[in-house]
Amino acid sequence: MFDLTNRVALVTGAGRGIGAGIAMTLARQGAAVGVNDINAENAEATAAAIVDSGGQAVACPFDVTSLEDCQNGANVVEKVFGGIDILVNNAGGTPNQTMPAPFRDTPPESWKSFIDMNLTGVLNCTRAVVDGMVERGFGRVVSVSSDAARFGHYGSSIYGAAKAGVEGFTRTLAKEVGRKGVTVNAVALGLVDTVPEEFLQGRDVGRSYAVGRIGTADDVAAGIVYLVSDESGWVTGETLNINGGFLGG
Repeated sequence: MFDLTNRVALVTGAGRGIGAGIAMTLARQGAAVGVNDINAENAEATAAAIVDSGGQAVACPFDVTSLEDCQNGANVVEKVFGGIDILVNNAGGTPNQTMPAPFRDTPPESWKSFIDMNLTGVLNCTRAVVDGMVERGFGRVVSVSSDAARFGHYGSSIYGAAKAGVEGFTRTLAKEVGRKGVTVNAVALGLVDTVPEEFLQGRDVGRSYAVGRIGTADDVAAGIVYLVSDESGWVTGETLNINGGFLGG
């Protein structure tokens, strides 16, 4: 079950953290993985770790905010492994590790960088691979969203707005390509232990989650493996909460 042998995946933002965990898990399930990161050294390190573990991977560093870069990066993966069957839009976050701030304190000139990282990048990467998926009659697109889009978090107004856009895009694209064998889903994450330590200061995170802890990259990857597998073929347009039963706070 959830065997990804002979599938080709592209995972963005996979040079470290959650993305690296997703890429390595997909490789363990049998997929050949294109490892993207804007930092070439990080992308190469994750790809090397996969190969050292007996998997198949190629580093393809590029900037997801550039459609041309996304198309060129997809071409690298396709040249090595063939057509891309699985896209995990994981790249995103807060520019320069920006700390949370109320909307009224955010400079308007900063808004675009949040939207480019978290929404435009998803559009660009999806555009680069979805035509090939439709032509081959199979595809899995999974994009990483956040509790910030679903429940709202203090100081995350622009980030949450961008992630909400990802979920809206997911629902609509799913309807457009569902009859072509392509499913489109999202995962909405709670706090994961790869976030910078300063993001956790002053928060009793254990009390915020029904399971009493924050998540791990493995928790996220497990849900994504299901959504990109053959077994998930009747699930599309959905956002799966992977958040430990978020209680608020």
